[in-house]
Amino acid sequence: MSSRRSPAQTKAAREWAAFVAANRQRFEAAGLPGLATLSVAHWDDLVTHGSFNYYDDPTRFTISGLIPEKYAAFVDLVESYFVAGYEYYTPASLKGDDQKRLASRFSR
Repeated sequence: MSSRRSPAQTKAAREWAAFVAANRQRFEAAGLPGLATLSVAHWDDLVTHGSFNYYDDPTRFTISGLIPEKYAAFVDLVESYFVAGYEYYTPASLKGDDQKRLASRFSR
C-alpha cells in the first residue's frame, strides 16, 4: 500500500517550500543548517528548542552558538515566518526581549 499526502499536506509542503525559497538569503545569513529547511516540523523544532531535539543532527547545531550578527538574522527570519501567516507560538529559542517583542506583535 502506498502512502499519499492529503491535499492539505501537499498545499502545506508547497507553501513551506515557497517560504524557504523567498527567505533563502535569511536562512543563509543566520547560518542555519539545511535541516532547518526540510519541513515546518524541523523549523518548529529548532525555533522551539534552539536545536533539533526530534531530528538527527550530526552537526549538533544550536541557536545559542550563533554570533550576534547571525542571531539577529535568525530573529529576523523567525519574525518573517510569523509575518507569512504561520500560527504564532512562543519562539523559546529566542532571548526574552525578542520573545516579548514578537509576542506583542503576533499573539492574540
